[in-house]
Amino acid sequence: MAAEGHVHRSGGAFAAVVSRFLERRIGGRSGEVGRAVASAHAFLLLCLSLTIAYDIFYLSFDAQGLSTLILVHNVWIALYLGGIVLARLGYQFAAAFVALIVPAMQMVYSSYYLGWEAGVHLFLLTAAPLLYLILTERQRIWRVVWMAISLTAFLVCQLTMPASRALYEMPRTVLNGMFSVAAAATALLLFTLAAVFHYRSELARKVAAQNAMRAEYLANTDALTGLATRRPVLEILETLSAPNGIPYCVAIADVDRFKNLNDEFGHSCGDTVLAELGVRARAEMRVSDSVGRWGGEEFIFVLPDAALEDAAATMDRVRRAIGEHDITCADHVHRATVSIGVTEGEHVGTAHHAIKRADDALYQSKQEGRDRVSVVWPETTENEPMPQAADRRDPRGAGA
Repeated sequence: MAAEGHVHRSGGAFAAVVSRFLERRIGGRSGEVGRAVASAHAFLLLCLSLTIAYDIFYLSFDAQGLSTLILVHNVWIALYLGGIVLARLGYQFAAAFVALIVPAMQMVYSSYYLGWEAGVHLFLLTAAPLLYLILTERQRIWRVVWMAISLTAFLVCQLTMPASRALYEMPRTVLNGMFSVAAAATALLLFTLAAVFHYRSELARKVAAQNAMRAEYLANTDALTGLATRRPVLEILETLSAPNGIPYCVAIADVDRFKNLNDEFGHSCGDTVLAELGVRARAEMRVSDSVGRWGGEEFIFVLPDAALEDAAATMDRVRRAIGEHDITCADHVHRATVSIGVTEGEHVGTAHHAIKRADDALYQSKQEGRDRVSVVWPETTENEPMPQAADRRDPRGAGA
């Protein structure tokens, strides 16, 4: 098992190196088209290197007898150089076309000249996976076309071009050696392409998972305050309100006279105040508690495993943390206060009644002068306001 893990890690590292080579071969490009250009560029370099190697072999083996094949190889070399230039200039489809058509013609002609026993046509087997690297999704019809062309070319070489009918009679031992080299090189290239595909699919899976997590975070997080939105808070409340659940309390807070602040100083200033209130409210809560933006200038608090008296004391601490310190906004400061209603939740499968009671308690706090905490017990509708200092009335006038 350890050995398998080591092999997997080694293969992953190898694939990562190869994939980074493909993607960075042409700097400054990104996205599917950029990766396709980089892959075509790398493949053209490989074809150029192999063609030069074959050319050197033919020159050293029989330069006179293989002169025609050597001349044609020089043409392939020139075409590969042209394809590399196209890739560097960013012409993705043109570079891909060269990377597909030139090797196919080269393999077919070499097999025709030497016979399929030379194994050169084996490189055509790499076309299928290669097509998904050098052609984009928008060019998928070309993938099908070139896959058919490559398979047809391979079968034609294998079935109709034996060495007995070749233009040049290569010794059998040399043909066997060439076949072995071509088979090994083809296998290595196929392994490399498979490793690159695996690496890229894993990378795409991780990116998709990160995007999904980010989307979920954005959906569940208020961008202004950094607090939770209604949905995750409601999900927590639904869980807590299930039968036989743990005790919990719910509180709703509303910023006093917030409309006046927005009207006088603008919404950007109002946003600054809300963001700061969110930070102060979160700082006074336990790790197990939840704080969310309920809507507009309202905040909701969920306190699991808390008695109502303790929850009321916590909310009063929140009220004081918000109201006892000024909030700086541009060239002026504000003294914001909040009215809060708190109640104890029940376990009837829904938190609707608890939210309604907390909202009623909040309304009671507003009616009794703002900047206070009011409590509603589940058994009665009687409010029990917490002892407060005198209401800090806003000289700018009435408001929510």
